[in-house]
Amino acid sequence: MKHRLFTFLLFFVGTIFSIDAQEIEPVHYAYANYLGSGIYRTTGQNASLISMPFSYELGHKDKTSYDLRLPVSVGFFDFELADIPELELPDEVGTITFTPGIAFNYQYSQNWLIESYFDIGYGRNLTTNKGVNVHSVGVSALYSFDIKNFDSIWANRIYYAGYDGNGYDANDSYAAVQLGIDTGLPVQYQILGYQFQPRLFVTAFWYFSEVDFKLPGVQNFDEEKNVTLTNSLEFGFTLKFAKTIGYSWAGIDRLGLSYRYSKNFSAFRLLFSFPI
Repeated sequence: MKHRLFTFLLFFVGTIFSIDAQEIEPVHYAYANYLGSGIYRTTGQNASLISMPFSYELGHKDKTSYDLRLPVSVGFFDFELADIPELELPDEVGTITFTPGIAFNYQYSQNWLIESYFDIGYGRNLTTNKGVNVHSVGVSALYSFDIKNFDSIWANRIYYAGYDGNGYDANDSYAAVQLGIDTGLPVQYQILGYQFQPRLFVTAFWYFSEVDFKLPGVQNFDEEKNVTLTNSLEFGFTLKFAKTIGYSWAGIDRLGLSYRYSKNFSAFRLLFSFPI
């Protein structure tokens, strides 16, 4: 269940985004590596984020493994779904975030896997030339089980993410509980020589520290409005490949699409890894 991303596929996805590089932050880029890849929609604005959750296994002893996390995200503003067929190459990247960290994974039993991580890094809005220091910590419990011929994973996660302005007054944070289930269909298919299994998932988020996305007013761009999230729901599908496509630290073992929504907020997400 390590997070991987295939570089060539990432570049292809990146070419579909167009940019209107205004000095705005409709979805705060500091959270990019925790929101995941997607086309995020808030009132009056779109933003697209491409996450590259690279990781490298440092070691393994008994039931415990240690990973180096190297997640990188890039963001583009004002993307419309109607722009997808045009395959326009972006003029420039709007934001970039790099939050390296350490992950510890413990196989408690045959069915239970305990995961934890700690990240600390930096993000920058290239249209405003302002940066933020980012930090995040989280712990998860994943339970694997079978229902007849449907293999499933039940995920329970709790995590925190925050940022502080680098050289200017800005700070925010949020914390969330996530519950979800990922279920594989009892069939196997093959495409271009790669065998895969279709899988469905649904997951819910509860933000006990509310998430505030700042965006400009629709009529007056000097006036800011806030979109506050207290919960959200996501559902979608993935194709789980029997073998990793690409390198072990920068390949994909899943490919899929999902939709996340809440009041005044929605996102179409491109999935390259375990979705919950």
